[in-house]
Amino acid sequence: MTEQGYQSKIIKRIEAMGGIAINGNFTKAGTADLVCGYPVELEELVRRGEFSVFETTHRLLHLHIEVKTEKDYHRVFRSIQEIEGRYVFNEDTKSLKKHEYLQITKLNKLRDLGGLGLIAWNFEQVEEYVNEQK
Repeated sequence: MTEQGYQSKIIKRIEAMGGIAINGNFTKAGTADLVCGYPVELEELVRRGEFSVFETTHRLLHLHIEVKTEKDYHRVFRSIQEIEGRYVFNEDTKSLKKHEYLQITKLNKLRDLGGLGLIAWNFEQVEEYVNEQK
């Protein structure tokens, strides 16, 4: 399957949940393939007069996904690892293409700013990552 095929599957799953996913050729180099509003339900403590109660609210989390084919995903992860919420370059980065350094750096910057961003080839990876971040 092509990278576009993997993107399409992830987009369909996010939209089926009520989210938003935009893909395209973005003008800023290194921008992830998909920029998404990922829908989540959160329990929030809300004040009601003298009492506070938990209410379920719906939010869209800001999420960037750099989509790779399964083969390319494993190739990239031969040169990086995830440590304490950041992608860290290994000493040997021969398996990375030139543009992937910028993609990975931008995902780290997004995470530093409180956004969510990951490299993935399937929706299950996206779902697992978001659930860990909530």
